[in-house]
Amino acid sequence: MTAPLPLWDMLEGTAPRGLLGLSDPNVHRVGDHWSLFVGGFSTSFRNRLYRADLPAGEDVRLTGWRLRTTAGGRPVPLVPDPPRGSWDAGGMHTPCYVPPHRGAPARVYYAGRRGRRHYGPGSAYAVGVLEQRPDGSWSRAAHPVATGTPDRPSALEPAVVPVADGYRMWFLSAPHEVGPGEQPDFELRASDSPDGIVWSRPRTFASRREGFFDTALYHGPDGWTMLLARGTDLHGTSPFPEQGLWAMRADTPSADRADWSPPVRVLDTGAPATPRWMGRGVCGPSVARTADGGLLVFFTGTHDSRSWWREAAARIAALRRPPVPAPYFLATGGARLEPAGRAGR
Repeated sequence: MTAPLPLWDMLEGTAPRGLLGLSDPNVHRVGDHWSLFVGGFSTSFRNRLYRADLPAGEDVRLTGWRLRTTAGGRPVPLVPDPPRGSWDAGGMHTPCYVPPHRGAPARVYYAGRRGRRHYGPGSAYAVGVLEQRPDGSWSRAAHPVATGTPDRPSALEPAVVPVADGYRMWFLSAPHEVGPGEQPDFELRASDSPDGIVWSRPRTFASRREGFFDTALYHGPDGWTMLLARGTDLHGTSPFPEQGLWAMRADTPSADRADWSPPVRVLDTGAPATPRWMGRGVCGPSVARTADGGLLVFFTGTHDSRSWWREAAARIAALRRPPVPAPYFLATGGARLEPAGRAGR
């Protein structure tokens, strides 16, 4: 993997106007140009879904993405905020774009949060969906398409791909998002649907022992590749599971783990040369193929940062603006994935 490059960084203040941070990039070629669907935290403290684009006809790259905005330069979310009291009223993030399939329109699956708590006990998530209208706008389904269970109430981080007989989704099953001092309790599950709305009973794809948080799939000339991330050490908890990216390969996007090769680590964020903006791990991977056959992987990293007070003090001493008050700092960027990173059988 080549040297990673940050695009939008909470700590360095490089988020577009009107946003405090962006995370979980999802990159696709849509029509004649490349689009990046992303979750954003607005200056009004709302989690919303946004879209950025490269100019029509240009090849996919790590730089030059322009967020869709109003004439005044304010970011335009894909849909208005959910109604007060709805299942996702607390915010929307982790978009996953799926092109039109089997007569259904393009969709964006996402993780929705019910309450105000972002992490720790009491934070609850489910998977929802947007559908694209003929005029290009998006409509939000009133109800989630995947929910948790009594023992693991949260379902989040959807990765959906079209398959011959419908759709297949991988998602994270967890008690809640990890809070300060907690160890992760993550399990990846897989589910199928003929229409992308009603899903089968999920089965375990990656165990709690493996601890994978989310995944991305890519179809290349030699079959399917799956990238897996363990989630990031948001709160600086020690000890914490090793972070980075792992890759597996299969001939088809199978929901059966036995059809996939063993995971091979392709990014170790604990290595000494890791940039600070991803020093506590990465999540939300997405893969895009360049015109020359190369692979770009986009992801969100968590800064290996000090407390907000210490970061603010250091910046003020250097005559710089203090960072946005936050319990942790995210940055979204990417890198070129070298051929040696491909997982073998």
